[in-house]
Amino acid sequence: MQMPQQSRAEAPPPAPEVDPERREHRRHAVSNLRLSGPIRGDVLNTSPTGIAVQTNESLRVGWSYAFKMKHGSDLIRIPGKIQWCRLVRLMRIDEEEYLPVFRMGVELAGSVWNKSQIYVYP
Repeated sequence: MQMPQQSRAEAPPPAPEVDPERREHRRHAVSNLRLSGPIRGDVLNTSPTGIAVQTNESLRVGWSYAFKMKHGSDLIRIPGKIQWCRLVRLMRIDEEEYLPVFRMGVELAGSVWNKSQIYVYP
């Protein structure tokens, strides 16, 4: 039996959501918080120990990266380790070109939650 081919424009099925009851910390949605430097993208939410980000690059699970986050004129530098990475969709650039969109979870090293700022790294 021949399987139908999946179109390049189709996104993979959505990843299952983590049960909020199993999470150690509550997530806080953010806006206008961007990753800058070699890793570019958007920060989607934060917690005292991590962030969820969206980029056009796949980062390797288990690897550590130096993240730079820009909010207005503030630049925050925090090292983090990729805990999971998923392709969430393909964004059409033109008739024949697509750009991948990845979401990933990052465990931040040495971060603490501070309600007056986003994160403070000691």
